[in-house]
Amino acid sequence: MENIAIVTDTTSDIPEQLASKYKIRVVPLYIGFGGKLFLEGKEITSAEVYEKLEAGVKVYTSTPSVGDFVEVYRDLIERQKKTLIYSIHVSSKLSATSNSADQAKRFFPQAKIKVIDSKTSAIGLGFIVLETARAIKRGECEERIASIIDFMIRKNRMFATFENFEYIFRGGRAPFLGKFLSRSIKLKPIITIGSDGKVKLKKFVKNKRNSIIELYRQIRKDSFDPFSTVKKKIGIFHGTDINPALELKKMIEEDNKIKIDELILTEITVIMSAHTGPGIWGVSSCPVVSK
Repeated sequence: MENIAIVTDTTSDIPEQLASKYKIRVVPLYIGFGGKLFLEGKEITSAEVYEKLEAGVKVYTSTPSVGDFVEVYRDLIERQKKTLIYSIHVSSKLSATSNSADQAKRFFPQAKIKVIDSKTSAIGLGFIVLETARAIKRGECEERIASIIDFMIRKNRMFATFENFEYIFRGGRAPFLGKFLSRSIKLKPIITIGSDGKVKLKKFVKNKRNSIIELYRQIRKDSFDPFSTVKKKIGIFHGTDINPALELKKMIEEDNKIKIDELILTEITVIMSAHTGPGIWGVSSCPVVSK
């Protein structure tokens, strides 16, 4: 299957070693402040972005341009001779990245480029991309790969919370929090991404400790059937503070009712942190696709 390539974007949170192992091309989004744009992960570090956020600097984000995708697709098609590209991206309700990719593919009518809206983000998107790459490596047919992608988009679950709600409210990704302004200040909101790819409020909890417990409960709830043999792929992500993520990881690993196929702990992309603030942690899970 050497003629097939896979492309995603930096919101996927795929660890660099895994992206390299499966030859996944990761297209960076942009971070902007002070009238300048910087390629995430290439021209600016997460520490620099967090410093700006904590200093109150207005930080904004921008999608890859059509030209960025044209450059990647041209390299894959003309230099690497790929005839099929899976281009899987962050929810179109959160970013116009997949729209840029869709416009770019029109420059290559001779190639088959499948632009896919994952309807999620962070490591939830990462798992969809990784399982697609693994299916390609196994030599699965296009129909089977499409089935795997569809299954993971439908079954993926993501839950997160954050230290300070003001970033996500200000960024416009969760306008519903405006209805709960007074409660949001005092409590910790648990958010999720719905099947439509939009951020939704799951519930409020009292404090950080309770938010960690609630994230654990959400994963455990999906794993409660004692007769189920289905294992899960679980991704835990964090911002500047890794400790809540480590605590959540420990709770999940010590629960024998949660059957783990693969667990990835990763720092969330600073693109996401620009909208949620640096104090974020969360978890994604998806049942393993049957081989």
